[in-house]
Amino acid sequence: MKIRADIAELLHAGHRDNAIAKQLGACPKTIARARAALGLPQNPPGRPVYNTLEAAWHAHTEPADSGHLLWTGTVNSGVPVIRYKGQRHSAYLIAYRIGHSRDPKGRCRPDCGRPGCVAPSHVDDGPGRARTRALLAAIFGEESAS
Repeated sequence: MKIRADIAELLHAGHRDNAIAKQLGACPKTIARARAALGLPQNPPGRPVYNTLEAAWHAHTEPADSGHLLWTGTVNSGVPVIRYKGQRHSAYLIAYRIGHSRDPKGRCRPDCGRPGCVAPSHVDDGPGRARTRALLAAIFGEESAS
């Protein structure tokens, strides 16, 4: 049986068949057959267990056009969030850490204008947004800095 690479990757990462089918638009029976062909146990009980916060974050994202990465997980008061080891984390914060290898200064959010985007290269903190506004003002004049 030929198994799609994206299906195999998600199966090896511990995702459940129905979640993979929903994410990839595949038939759950196809996912179950792939699981059996790979010699993996049937759906693991309960929710998938992730080894790192970043792995859990990646499991709730979906690539989109123009380099956007859309959040498929929970949204609380307009902010994408994820629960990991009993704590709630902002998906923007995790994206910022992935993209910049440090914690943000001030509030972080995407600056690309695409709702639900958590692409690490699209999320910036307060000083980063201030730098961007200053550069735009220097290039295009003060009125574009707002």
